[in-house]
Amino acid sequence: TVAVTESQFLINGKPFYFHGVNKHEDADIRGKDFDCLLLVKDFNLLRWLGANAFRTSHYPYAEEVLQMCDRYGIVVIDECPGVGLALPQFFNNVSLQNHMRVMEEVVRRDKNHPAVVMWSVANEPASHLESAGYYLKMVITHTKALDPSRPVTFVTNSNYAADKGAPYVDVICVNSYYSWYNDFGHLELIQRQLTTQFENWYKTYQKPIIQSEYGAEAIVGFHQDPPLMFTEEYQKSLLEQYHVVLDQKRRKYVVGELIWNFADFMTEQ
Repeated sequence: TVAVTESQFLINGKPFYFHGVNKHEDADIRGKDFDCLLLVKDFNLLRWLGANAFRTSHYPYAEEVLQMCDRYGIVVIDECPGVGLALPQFFNNVSLQNHMRVMEEVVRRDKNHPAVVMWSVANEPASHLESAGYYLKMVITHTKALDPSRPVTFVTNSNYAADKGAPYVDVICVNSYYSWYNDFGHLELIQRQLTTQFENWYKTYQKPIIQSEYGAEAIVGFHQDPPLMFTEEYQKSLLEQYHVVLDQKRRKYVVGELIWNFADFMTEQ
């Protein structure tokens, strides 16, 4: 069983902390093709990391992945391909009806996997828009009707005060990249910014929070002291600053952290 309180995520009645990663179905050898051997390798690496969870960013993964999660005891935030909803014109009735049909397909396919503990209906939509509020409310309500036994969320990068979809989720999932996509190089700001982020979200919504994305890129073998962006030292220092705050807040209302990203993947760059 899965349940949510004001400050906890419960699995079988016991508090659970998501300690894991985001992934992509991509690899240097096969690209986006499915490969059973790489799947086993990935899950052995997840076990080695001590991970207990991941999010299927930003689409449903192959069913074999969920079968492995069931076998390994790794829980899943199952996300639909609701990514890129960045413009006002995307929040229309045609998109809404299609989005709800997609959620029906995802829930129908994956609902019998015990590893799936929460549905995510979108990644980083423009949830500060007025039209997004109604749109997300309808998709979330529809998903809850399809499966009343699991919590529903979406992953936001909007400001807590402006987010129109947050009132309808069961768990707040927040992406933030302090000292990476903003305040470049200023590692000393992370603890204050992250603490403020968590406190504002919780004070406003009184719901458990997952840090659903955070991290920094690094080039293997690139070193500099003091740390410079893209060095291994900078990545390590950034994560350490995040972990100070996460370790404090997990005693209160933060229920998980998912680093971006598990492994390198192909981009347009």
